[in-house]
Amino acid sequence: RLSPLHFLKQVQPMRVTFCTGLALGSVLRGSNEVVDQGNVTAQQFAFLRSSSNATGGPPDCGDKYDKLPDFTKEYGATLANTVCTHPGYKSACQVFDDTLQCWFRKMVTGHCDDLPSMFKKRNKDLVKSCNDPDTDHLDIWMNHFTEAEKSYWRNNFKAQAEESKLFDTMNKLIPKQLLCSTLHIVDDKCVKYDAVRTQEAR
Repeated sequence: RLSPLHFLKQVQPMRVTFCTGLALGSVLRGSNEVVDQGNVTAQQFAFLRSSSNATGGPPDCGDKYDKLPDFTKEYGATLANTVCTHPGYKSACQVFDDTLQCWFRKMVTGHCDDLPSMFKKRNKDLVKSCNDPDTDHLDIWMNHFTEAEKSYWRNNFKAQAEESKLFDTMNKLIPKQLLCSTLHIVDDKCVKYDAVRTQEAR
């Protein structure tokens, strides 16, 4: 079976037309694989969202920014720029920025279930993997998530993605960026800073 990644690369590397989006939707319905998404149009987003297996309903975004510490909103504004470094994903990240911020607020509201920061141990390798176009979401999941973080993800994000079409569709289109954001938030102490902290690997 042709994966969404190879399908899009064969059709057109940097631009996905609406017709391609329709074909992609049919592929997505039976696949959990990552999509190499160049530019996501509003029509494509709507179609992909409608093809989601989630039952619908808005996700739980936790507290609004005016109920969270002042610097929290500043931190949230740096997430997409930090994890969406590949040009082919910038448009998709823009489409899902509000949804990514929703997940961020949910994490912060629940204090990430008190998961410990792993910043000193993994940040350099995490930044390298997240910026590497040859590294996919499964690499991030297998090589950077602890067992406690995997459990947290399943109980919080995945549980919501089964109900929320927004979360489900975001998870299909930008899974690597979503996982990288999650680990950055945990490592930044969920959160105690006004921007994502990164250390470049040497």
